[in-house]
Amino acid sequence: MTRASPVARAASAARSVVFGPWGSGRSWLLDALAERVPGPVVRISGHPDGPRGPYGAVAELLAGLEAAGLAPALTGPLREVTDALVRRAVPPAGGWDPVAVRLAVAAALGAAPSARILVDDAQWLDAADVGILAGALRAVPARVTATEPRPGNALRLCGPRTTRLLLPPLPVDDVAALLEAHGLPARWAPSAHRACGGNPRLAVALAESLPADAPGPARMPSHALDAAADGLARLSADVRATLTAAALVRRPTAAVLHRAGYRDAAVHLEAAACAGVVEAEDDGTVRFTAGLFAAALVRDAGDPRPVHAALAAAVEDPVQAVRHRLLARDGFDAALAAEADRAAAVARSHGRREPAGELALLAARRTPPAEDGVRRARLRAAAADAGAGGSAELARRVCAAVEAASAGRAERVAALLAAVDAGGQALHALDDVLAAATAAAGDDPALAAAVQLRTAVRHNLGGDPARARAAAARSVELARRGGDRAGEATALTMLARMERITGDPAAANTLAAALALDVPVETVGVQRSPQYLAARHAVFDDRLDEARERLLALLPVAERRGDAEDLEEVLRSLAEVDVRHGACARALDWSDRAVAVCAAAGLSPGPAWYTAAVAQTAGGDLDRAADLARRAVRSSRREHDLVFLSRGLLALGSAHLAAGRAADAVTALREVAALEARQQVADPRVLRWRPELAEALAAVGATAEAEDALAALEPHPGVDRAAALCAAARRRYDEAAARFHAGAAGFAALGMPVEAGRTLLAAGRVERARRRRAAARTRFEHAAELFDAAGARPWSLLAAALLDRPAASAGTALTGTERRVAVLVAAGATNREAAQRLFLSVKTVEAALSRVYRKLDVRSRTELAGALAPRA
Repeated sequence: MTRASPVARAASAARSVVFGPWGSGRSWLLDALAERVPGPVVRISGHPDGPRGPYGAVAELLAGLEAAGLAPALTGPLREVTDALVRRAVPPAGGWDPVAVRLAVAAALGAAPSARILVDDAQWLDAADVGILAGALRAVPARVTATEPRPGNALRLCGPRTTRLLLPPLPVDDVAALLEAHGLPARWAPSAHRACGGNPRLAVALAESLPADAPGPARMPSHALDAAADGLARLSADVRATLTAAALVRRPTAAVLHRAGYRDAAVHLEAAACAGVVEAEDDGTVRFTAGLFAAALVRDAGDPRPVHAALAAAVEDPVQAVRHRLLARDGFDAALAAEADRAAAVARSHGRREPAGELALLAARRTPPAEDGVRRARLRAAAADAGAGGSAELARRVCAAVEAASAGRAERVAALLAAVDAGGQALHALDDVLAAATAAAGDDPALAAAVQLRTAVRHNLGGDPARARAAAARSVELARRGGDRAGEATALTMLARMERITGDPAAANTLAAALALDVPVETVGVQRSPQYLAARHAVFDDRLDEARERLLALLPVAERRGDAEDLEEVLRSLAEVDVRHGACARALDWSDRAVAVCAAAGLSPGPAWYTAAVAQTAGGDLDRAADLARRAVRSSRREHDLVFLSRGLLALGSAHLAAGRAADAVTALREVAALEARQQVADPRVLRWRPELAEALAAVGATAEAEDALAALEPHPGVDRAAALCAAARRRYDEAAARFHAGAAGFAALGMPVEAGRTLLAAGRVERARRRRAAARTRFEHAAELFDAAGARPWSLLAAALLDRPAASAGTALTGTERRVAVLVAAGATNREAAQRLFLSVKTVEAALSRVYRKLDVRSRTELAGALAPRA
């Protein structure tokens, strides 16, 4: 978490103004600046608890200059005024003479040309202070830095020719680093970032107050809520009342709040926006910049039922109207509960699993005791929605409701398994929940089968395939005994997964048996379905066209069901397939979507970061790829997820190898080898790390070890490339040429142009080392053609460097939608106008524009127009 750049810019500027909302670090920047700049520093505070009344800030300036030994040699009336102000003496009956004060300040500043004047919270300065100081500073060359939330007094003090610095929110990466520094898991970073909004003060408060055994940042601790309340205290009571209503509605707008009785809603929301508490979206909705602000408002609001009653009549969405009616009253209401059931079904049909789960839970609470069976069904539905939506907080509430209602074993198991399903990759921390679910399931075979399935997943992620396989086999047996066809299909799928990993040829028959049960994917979810495992096996076996076809068929199912983890899985697999297929821009799009889904749902980030690293290595930026891979490794290591720890390390090793850091690649890939041995992974096709390790070892001169890594591997183009490098290291050049040719041809036959290009690149380097420049150039040119066509930007740059020519424009990697958005925006269209003309949502346009900026390496619409001009 660094602010080095704003500090450096402020230090180098003669006059600078630093903007940022409460908690953004303005005072921190002045502290850092005071330590960094040479010479004397005088600080003025405009905080309400600081100097008050006319000339309070002037007095603080004069006292600071005197303490620094910079007081001018004054006599007569100016000396008297200066001494009186420094002593904070009572002003005379008519007040201080403004002319004398102005002359005294001008004389003091003129005598201290080397001083740095720091003004904190300039928005609180008295008007008389601002007038005196601004006039005096115009006449002297003093160096000044002033801070405030928005342009105002600070600009008046510094004048028009000043450097303006905006303190942006912390990115999610910095929040992850802050959490890790406090011993908290990095997987909480997306949720924590939503909670604090990147506000540094809130981020620190959250990290300091979250216990390591907490279920996550969803349950915000009181210390963090108190910090948010401190920021809100700067707003008036009327503004806070309007904001409280906004915090209770899902998509607040000024119109909705106005209809709910908040007549000055538009004015109040503008005041909150000026304070950095809310932001207006393009569609008119209002969003809290930090979830902690909304939570603090609700905590401190008192009884929310009257507000919900007003909102029930104000919102346009009938589903939300039902939610507000439920929250506006207590007690049992069979009719309202049934209405909530129907609303939950509507939300569920649109893939909105968390809202559906909340409605189902509220419906269960309003169900009369006489309808016990209906209440139990609603609790089970709420649990299923919590698990599918990845909401640990909702799962916790469902567990509490089940306990309070003394529900049956089916409801208890469903609630406990929802907590497991919402736990992400860190299932090692949920052993007690699994044990409780096992006890609750008792002798019910169908319930016990569901528990054993999660137990298998837990052992798989923990690197114990033997126990995972045994648990999956027990799940199959129990599901059959209980007549649970869907449970049997998911258990067989898990068993086939473990058989494939351990190299058992029975995996194909087991998967076929699961597919033969013909259970719809919608029933069991994408990730647990045999259809998805069939797609993954096609990926392992390089049947890329089949894999892509299967995955594209599963994508709309994942989107309809609203299971965030399912959707992320499909998007990640599509990215992986398109990386290998040579559709790098498309792969980056898939991986971007996967990361966005992961962040929005608060899922464990390791898998999404791993896939993003793979996509970046193929078509983005190698430094970015290595950074993402490191994050994937840190997250997976903290969560004891050995499966994605291996994958993250492989991605890191591949990024290092591509960037020419062979020794670093060897370090990462050797750990992959150790992890795969520990996990007893016997099928080398599941994770193809051995050829990468062999290439890295050959590059550092460990040829014998490289050859050992390739020993007994089945024929594959990747093996050919690595073996060719080993042969070249031993000066067996004819053998190397034959293996390079076989590798390039093999990758081409599999439809993997980037890998074919990598092979040609390696062959060209060997030819160049042999001083066969014409042969080397031919291979480099062929590789460059493959990379340019695939949009493999890092590899295009490398090939171009080897050919000593400019690389193809990254714009060739723009998708059709990105190109159309770029052209419209470069021509002057706003995001909303571009969305209307292309029949897209504003958010889709924003996402596409972000990708365009990244691919073309531009930072503004002006730069975009310049980048597109040569292509026009």
